[in-house]
Amino acid sequence: MSAALELDAITEIEPGCYPAIVVSAQQLSPSMIRIVFGGPDIERYVGVAAPDECVTVYFPPTMDDVLPRMTEVAGVWGYHDPALRPECRNYTVRSRTETTLTVDFVLHEVGVAAEWARAARAGHQVVLSRPRSWYRVPADADWQLLVADQTGLPAVGRALEQLAPGDRAHVILEILDDADRQEFDTRADVTVEWLVGTGNGATPTALVDAVTSFERPDGVGYLWFAGEAGASRAVRAIARKHWGFDTKHCSSIGYWRERAEEWLAKYKRYERMALAGYNRALREGRTEAQAQEEFEALLERVGL
Repeated sequence: MSAALELDAITEIEPGCYPAIVVSAQQLSPSMIRIVFGGPDIERYVGVAAPDECVTVYFPPTMDDVLPRMTEVAGVWGYHDPALRPECRNYTVRSRTETTLTVDFVLHEVGVAAEWARAARAGHQVVLSRPRSWYRVPADADWQLLVADQTGLPAVGRALEQLAPGDRAHVILEILDDADRQEFDTRADVTVEWLVGTGNGATPTALVDAVTSFERPDGVGYLWFAGEAGASRAVRAIARKHWGFDTKHCSSIGYWRERAEEWLAKYKRYERMALAGYNRALREGRTEAQAQEEFEALLERVGL
């Protein structure tokens, strides 16, 4: 996922974090596990309505460890000592009730989150951040193009469930195995295109080519993309440079990154500057999408 999505600087109102207890774990498909979280802190969780509602999940060093709560420093909630900061990844909230919060984990071959999800059982604990989101359809949009690899399936599912009768959307989804297909409930006019056996860290993605060849309907469109960070940058360039979409009509988010360890080693040199620019853009009144674009442009200038 994009480093911009790894911010643990959640600055607005309490509560600033949510210790969460596993209620159940269910294998949805060969590549995905659904974890339902509960606990007293989840009962006071303050969510957002956007379908790509995203929380940072902080993982303990071992399955049976319990992380301390985050602390607040100058209005910022987080684990402020870098030496003690737990591993974390960002995930979409697939659904929630008054007492539970559900997250679908993609089972990459390696990785902290995938290893934790495979071993998760009732009673295991993590800590969740406050949520944020990027999906915002402008009022003038006549149609939507929703594009994602497997990491974006939960957000796409929620988006389709929330569409109203008469809304129009085309969906392009890239999965590793035909058994990873999901059924989505929707009241809208929706077409779904499945790309099977490509991308998702196994082979080069086919999503960029699919967006390039997409025949746009008449009227004003809105593009939402979630997937590998390099593909996200390429899709954003198509929408902005070739389609003429502004930031209100294009939300392209990097949910994860190829060769992440190599990239992170380089990113460390520029992290403070990049995050300072991202937060400054938000303070100056720019949207999260605009701040994200500035963040990505800075990284591209330094070769990341």
